[in-house]
This record gives sequence, structure tokens and C-alpha cells, in this order.
Amino acid sequence: MFTLLLGVLGCATEAVDEGTTDVRVDHAKNKVESVAPQSCVNESGKVFVVWTDDREGEPQVWFNMSADGGVTFLQQDTLLSHGEAATANPAIACAGDHVYVVWEDKRDGELGYENIYVNWSDDAGRHWQKEDVALDNDVEGSFISIAPTVAAAGDAAWVVWSDQVSGAYDIYAVRTVNGGEEWSSPERVDTDEAGAAFSSNPVVAGDADGNVVVAWEDRRNGKTDIYVNNSTDSGKTFGADDRRVDGGDDPGASESGQLQLVLAAPNAYVVWQDDRYGENNDILLNYSHSSGDGWRDEALRVESDAEGIADSRYPAVAAQGDQVLVAFQDNRSGGYDIFLRWSENAGSDWAEAEELRVEADDPGEAQSYYPRIALADDTWAILWQDYRDDIEGIGFNDLYYNYTVNAGANWQTADIRVNSTQNATSYAVDANFYVRNGVVLTVWADGRFGSSDLFCAGRTLGTPSRWVEAEAPAGE
Repeated sequence: MFTLLLGVLGCATEAVDEGTTDVRVDHAKNKVESVAPQSCVNESGKVFVVWTDDREGEPQVWFNMSADGGVTFLQQDTLLSHGEAATANPAIACAGDHVYVVWEDKRDGELGYENIYVNWSDDAGRHWQKEDVALDNDVEGSFISIAPTVAAAGDAAWVVWSDQVSGAYDIYAVRTVNGGEEWSSPERVDTDEAGAAFSSNPVVAGDADGNVVVAWEDRRNGKTDIYVNNSTDSGKTFGADDRRVDGGDDPGASESGQLQLVLAAPNAYVVWQDDRYGENNDILLNYSHSSGDGWRDEALRVESDAEGIADSRYPAVAAQGDQVLVAFQDNRSGGYDIFLRWSENAGSDWAEAEELRVEADDPGEAQSYYPRIALADDTWAILWQDYRDDIEGIGFNDLYYNYTVNAGANWQTADIRVNSTQNATSYAVDANFYVRNGVVLTVWADGRFGSSDLFCAGRTLGTPSRWVEAEAPAGE
């Protein structure tokens, strides 16, 4: 292993005053585009962030971290990908001090096809492997492998992706059970005929007891359905038969997409948007109360309004114990608003007769997109992209959240703004969102200096930002 990282860069997640400016996470200069931030926070509060930027010419995978819960970040970024070709779509997972990063990489072969690579650290990101490792066993780069994602628990980690080695894309998985020292050979997770149908956008979740669930979008029946498969031996073997979970008697009749998965064993939940009720999308959910076995025959519709009457998109799901929360954007009042519905008994019944509109501004007044959920016991927080101040329709947004500290009984009467730029003077996208020990932590991509940079804001729950004029770093 190599690469010892030293130094700090402040990103306060302790109590701070209004007006504290957001802190730059990446250190790219000269208008380099830093995009696609992904992050995780481990059990001790260490924060790990990856992204791609083209400071070396081709887009490469970079990393930064905080060892103290976001109070300070390292002063230099670490290059994780070691090829000379372009990379894309990094994903990250952490468990204790084990950190795993996977991505698409075009270094192999002359065709410019993507392969799946991984690098990992066993000391909370201070050291990384000298050489990253290809996972898809395609040393000539003859086939396309895309859309990797990763989950981790204990000493185990699981990586899944879409691979067209057999024709149309199938879902493949590998695992490590010793912190990255050894990786298994790729195994196909979907159980129809190899290469016969397009399987895409896989997601994976696992736990330290060896339960692993993989879900994906699958076109074997015509239009896109949602399928799952699971393992009870930490990914060594998956079920001989996968399971369609979007339900109904007419497979392939509607488009199901924007899939999300969460495992809070013994409960597993899958949510997605679905156009089965007409031109508009609705949000559907299915669940297992046995860690990926025994799914419902029929999916549940999350919204309580009439089927297909409004367009509902981009669901987010989070769970703890038997609580499950689903947030989504919905245009029933004109513009898109953010709604939330939740269950206290693992999805069997819903606590609210109607879903809650989260925002405190007027219904339908402005567009609100892409909700994120953060949970910490009875504290629930929902974040979204908000265009309420984009009066001239330029396309600039801000990040807002609202929260409850009593498990949904009461919410704030005013939304809390995250980014410290002047209102609606830039874009703030691809947000990663956490709440921990009374502190809200957000990492996102931001265009305030003319190119896409990464920023961090950590403030006491409920503390809003305030505009502080900030100068671009030297070299910008």
C-alpha cells in the first residue's frame, strides 16, 4: 500500500454561526470540472468523498476525507485510478476503517470500452493500494461493463454492475470477505438466459450477517420491470431464480425505473417510479421481511392521491428498525414539490393517511427536485434542490432541507438553506446528505466559480447558511 496523506482543510460540523462559508473539498485548479461526488460516513463519523475530475487530462477518480466527522479535511486529494484513459461513475462504501471505491475505466484494449476497477483502503483512507484492480475479468477490454455500485459491512464488500459479455447486459457481482485482500470471480445474478435481455442500473445492499440483496431494472418481458436476487452466505451464492417485484399480472407492460434499495435486516425495501397508471409516474414499493426472501406479490403504491393524476418521480428511501421513509417529487400542485410518507411497521401500514408535503413555501410555487433522506433515531431530515429564488428562470438552484426531531410529529415552519452563495446565483447538484449527533453534513457539486467544484457544509441541525462573499482559491 502507499500514499500517506497529511494536512487538513476545515469543514465545520460543530456548532457554527450563520454566515460560515461552505468549504471547498476538491483541490483542482484552473477551471477543472469536478463532478459526480459520492460519499459515505462510517460508524465513528469519518467522512469519505470521491469524484472525477480532468486535472490530469482525462477524467480520473480522486478522493478526500475527514477523520474527525467533517471538522477538517485533508489538504491534498488522492488519485485513486492509475490508468491513463478516462474514468466515470465512481461509487464508494465504507465499513469501519475499510473504504472501497469502484468506477468505470477505459484503459483496457483499443476499443475504448469500460471495465470495472476497484481500489481500497483498510486504514480509513490514509493509504490505498499501489495498483487498482479490474473486477470484470476482461483484460483485453473486449466488452462493456458499466454502472458499478458497492456496499460494505464488517470485513465484506460487494460490487455489482451491468456487463454485456454475453450479448445484452446482464448483472454481475463480486465480493471480498477479507477487507479487499481477495476478490471473487464475477458471478451472474440475473437468472434468465445470459445475454438475452437488457438488465441495467443494479443496486446492492448487505450486512455483517451475510445477507446481500441485489435489485435491478430488467427488460426481459418487454418494458422495464424490477427484479431482485439475494444471498444468505455473504454473496458466495445467489438464488437459482431471481424475482420480479414490481408485481401485477402483466409483466413488461409499463416502465419502472429510478430504482432505490435499502436493507435494515430483516427488512429490505425497493422503491421506484412507474407509469402503469398512465402518462404520469407514480411511486411504488415492495418489501421483504426476511432479508430479501418472501417479497409481496403486489407492489404498494406510496402516494394517497388518485392513481396517475400527478407525476411523481425520483424516490428516495431510508430505513431504521421497522421505520421506513419514502420521499419523492410530485407536481400535483403545479410545480414539483417534495413529499414524504412513512411506515412504523416495516411497510405493512402507513403512519399518515396522506403523504406530508415537506417544504414550507406555498404548494407548487417553485420547482423542487431530487430529495435525499437522512435519519438518526427520531431526527429525520429531507434535503432537495430548490428553484424558489430563480426568478428569471436561469436554471440556478439552492439546497434546502426540513426536519423533525420527534419522528415526524412536528416539522419546521421554515426550510433551512444549505449553500452559502447568494440565492440562486449558481447551481448546487448531486447532494450527499447526512445527520449525525445533531449536525447536518452536506457534500455537493457547485458552479459558483465558473466550473464544477465540490463543497462541504456542516452545521448544527436547523442552522441556516447566510451569504458570505468568497474569493476563488489562487489559480482559479
